[in-house]
Amino acid sequence: MVASTNIKFYVHTNNNAPQLQNAYGSMINVLDACLVNGINIGTVSSLTASSTTVTALFSSAHNLMRYQVIKITGANQPEFNGEHRILTVPNAQSITFELAAAPGVSNATGLIEASLPSLGWAKPFSSSNPAGGGKAAYRTNKLLLPSRPFLRVIDELDPSWTSTYAKYAKVGIVEDMTDIDTMLGGQLPYNSSNPSMNWTGTGSGTGASNGWCKWYYARSNSEYTSGAINDTYAPTDGDRTWTIIGNDEYFFICNSTVAGQVNAVCVSGFGHYKNFLAVNSNNVFLIGVLERATANNMSQKICNYNPLLSMPIATIAVFSLNSEFTQAEARSLGLDFGYGSQWYTGYSDTAGAPTLLGKIFLAPFYLKTNEGLVGEIPGIKFIPHNRPYSNLIPVRSENNMILPINTMNFSTSGTYRYGQLAFDLGGLK
Repeated sequence: MVASTNIKFYVHTNNNAPQLQNAYGSMINVLDACLVNGINIGTVSSLTASSTTVTALFSSAHNLMRYQVIKITGANQPEFNGEHRILTVPNAQSITFELAAAPGVSNATGLIEASLPSLGWAKPFSSSNPAGGGKAAYRTNKLLLPSRPFLRVIDELDPSWTSTYAKYAKVGIVEDMTDIDTMLGGQLPYNSSNPSMNWTGTGSGTGASNGWCKWYYARSNSEYTSGAINDTYAPTDGDRTWTIIGNDEYFFICNSTVAGQVNAVCVSGFGHYKNFLAVNSNNVFLIGVLERATANNMSQKICNYNPLLSMPIATIAVFSLNSEFTQAEARSLGLDFGYGSQWYTGYSDTAGAPTLLGKIFLAPFYLKTNEGLVGEIPGIKFIPHNRPYSNLIPVRSENNMILPINTMNFSTSGTYRYGQLAFDLGGLK
């Protein structure tokens, strides 16, 4: 059985991947590539089959990773074309993947190209800003889902904001749209007494408040050297690390906010969750920094308020048609293991050392409201151990593959907690 290609992931080191920089538009560029357009890797020098195993040879370093999904086009023999899960990376210029059946010829011919295919999302509306960046609206292409709201993204300089301040995209869920600036129906987050609260900044200078739900991508490194920071600190230039994992129903973006920082400090996401309530057809979640504060009052809140960093409990926005802000807790089963206040995976081996237990626990994230459990966030698990895996090296977990990603969170005691989350990559043979 050929490995599933439904869940895909992308990293900032892939050839021709856009970068998160200290520049507006960076987040939209990354989302465009991974959700809509895909990323071109280059020309394949040769495709050679041995039974069902195919070796692809490139003329230069491909910078691909094991278990990424690659798309082959241009082969004269159609059985080579299509999406394939990379099974091995023998060296910097070759990869292997598997076909469902042995091809009719051992060596493919044609002008063969390789790419990282997109997650298959649509981008119906967008606009650009002459000063940099712009706006975009994304949504799933799966027409049979009970609801298909838009993810609206504003990644440009707000008139209230100062260009040297921290940079982030303002994000929100919109039930329906007719163009990038015309929104209909429910929104999230939303405040009926201030309908533009999530989209439009107010005030000026250090007293500016800009947005409500935010996906940060450029912040000052003072947070890591002095432990004190707010949005008025100027970010440094340079590329940030990022990884996007998902499918055609949901995705997560894990990114650092400082150039050269290897830990995924921010974990954001959007998509459909597994709904436990038959009465709610709008089972859509949004993960981000959910905080409305002035530029000089966001001290460390990117860590303290950003969900799903190293904690098995977080505040998530859940879409509702009542046009008001709705929240739910994302709780891991880890809280039921008797951890008490030890919420941080990596603060200690709260579930016991894997070397002693012989097993590494992977706990789901459930959405909980005052009425009880309402759903489960797909594709992500909490690891109640002290970083048992190597960062960004896929490993087998029973019948599935997972992608471990390092996380970091700032604690109230003034120290950093280091942990790890596991992202589902689907089943393998």
